[in-house]
Amino acid sequence: MTTRTIGIARTGTISRLPSKKLFAKDFVGDEEGSLTVEVAIWAPAMIFMLALILDFAFMMVLNASMWNAARETARAVSLHRVLPDQADDYLRDRLLFRNAPYRIAVETSRDEVDARVTLAGPEASLTPVMGRYLVGDLNVSVAMLREPN
Repeated sequence: MTTRTIGIARTGTISRLPSKKLFAKDFVGDEEGSLTVEVAIWAPAMIFMLALILDFAFMMVLNASMWNAARETARAVSLHRVLPDQADDYLRDRLLFRNAPYRIAVETSRDEVDARVTLAGPEASLTPVMGRYLVGDLNVSVAMLREPN
């Protein structure tokens, strides 16, 4: 180890510091604090990926809920269990997340029932990550033949 002399202390011993070259070499090779740098680099990417996965899963649950509610409503109206005037409220009650701004339409003709649910794409996300990039709407349409009276 290369050292340089600083001075003689009163006790008669010589105090020595490591050379500057050795200090720089130790600093570059030192692993202490590298975890902090890695966390600072990777944490935002991991949080973004987690938010993206959560948003996608939430969107799939919303989509499944919309399909199920539209199917149940079309079936109930086609079997004459629900009056066509009450079909919109019946469909809204069947949705899993009722506070979302759904556009609901249930059209009834003599032979057919058509239940439609639409939700804007940005409204279908749990976090703002996917909502920024999701363009368009989630559309569900279920048509069923009506049973005779």
